[in-house]
Amino acid sequence: MKQSLLIFACASVLLAACGGQESTPAANGSAPAVAGGKGSISEDRSAAFKSFMPTMSKMGKMAKGDEAFSPEAFQAAAEQFSKEARVPFEHFQNDPNGNGDALPNIWANPEAFKAEQDKFLTAVDKLNEVAKTGKLEDIKTAFGNVGASCQSCHDTYRRPK
Repeated sequence: MKQSLLIFACASVLLAACGGQESTPAANGSAPAVAGGKGSISEDRSAAFKSFMPTMSKMGKMAKGDEAFSPEAFQAAAEQFSKEARVPFEHFQNDPNGNGDALPNIWANPEAFKAEQDKFLTAVDKLNEVAKTGKLEDIKTAFGNVGASCQSCHDTYRRPK
């Protein structure tokens, strides 16, 4: 039960992915971003996170037991998610027109943010690997680890709602 709650709490956090903005100077020294603004880089970042939510949701429903577990379907979803999960990180440049809910400490401490990114992608790759075994209990654990990594990053680098 606790693991199911974690899985769906993390999926909910991901669904809300990187929205609104704080007024901070742009990295290039231009005028501060508009408070609450969201520029095209931030929009692309949000869209990339939201694009993998159907895959994440499908896996979550199977892991929780809301849908019948199909090892083949889960494996295909995990493989797809492994590709989709990398795309948002192509859009983490500081947006002079607004960074949505992405906090300034992403750019103030890029090494720490990169470590969170690496932790997430490692968990995603492990889920993809474990999905190939078809062992539901191991898959639940790996899926929970992905969700925990999402939550860890959002706790530090995403504006609370």
